[in-house]
Amino acid sequence: MIGFNNGLYQPVSEITIPITSISVNRSYGAFEFFEVINTKPFYGSRHFARFNLSLGVLKLKTSHQFELPSIVDEIVARNYLKNTYIKIFVLPHQAIKNGFYEASMYVFPVEMPKFSNLLYTEGAALITKNFQRFLPEVKSTNYLAGQFWMDEMVDKKTVDIIYHNGETIQETSRGNIFLIKDNKVITPDVNILKGITRSIVLDILIQNEIPFSETMIPMHMLNEADEVFITSTTKHIMPVTSIDGKTIGNGNPGAITKQLMEFFEKIKEAFA
Repeated sequence: MIGFNNGLYQPVSEITIPITSISVNRSYGAFEFFEVINTKPFYGSRHFARFNLSLGVLKLKTSHQFELPSIVDEIVARNYLKNTYIKIFVLPHQAIKNGFYEASMYVFPVEMPKFSNLLYTEGAALITKNFQRFLPEVKSTNYLAGQFWMDEMVDKKTVDIIYHNGETIQETSRGNIFLIKDNKVITPDVNILKGITRSIVLDILIQNEIPFSETMIPMHMLNEADEVFITSTTKHIMPVTSIDGKTIGNGNPGAITKQLMEFFEKIKEAFA
């Protein structure tokens, strides 16, 4: 596999970063991740916009920032890829200067395992943890909390962690969460990373005149919801039928969730 090493195209196996890097010593850096379908980034413009937002908030500068779309095209072409996933890291190696970190950019393709079809037909499980990410509006390299709790996802149905502050829920460790109550879709609107798949779902809701709101969601609503689903780049729209061992709704993926999954798949098919 060929990747982009801050100006050079090299085999991914040869790309390294210095052990003295601030990104290593302080877990500091920006991250972006998206799917490529039929050689083109899926909703690439939204990913690139979020990427630029993350760099601004994290005070990172890279001379390759605005070359990213053409770099991705080059990587896809050099690796003869049609469908894949792309990871992007912008990592500072030196101390901050004049209010910004001069950072290096790395872009490379990755293969991602597919989730079992049973998770979409029978529903997934989640666990909850009291945790609030720092600067949740940016996509950074700091996945420490989610990685630390990975060993508590003890079965194949448990796919992610819901973060909450003891009163309201925010997001999952790798995506966003939606609840459905009385035929209305609800999703948190603050203290979250606004995922691209989340934005596609909001488009679908608007286009199909399905009632929804973006608002704070109290913890107790998890147990009262008729349906729950999560969204992410790799999971797309995944129904949830159990949280902390408690059954959601009737224990099966709900009608509105399944309808949204169908709409999403049609968007992907049209994109390809």
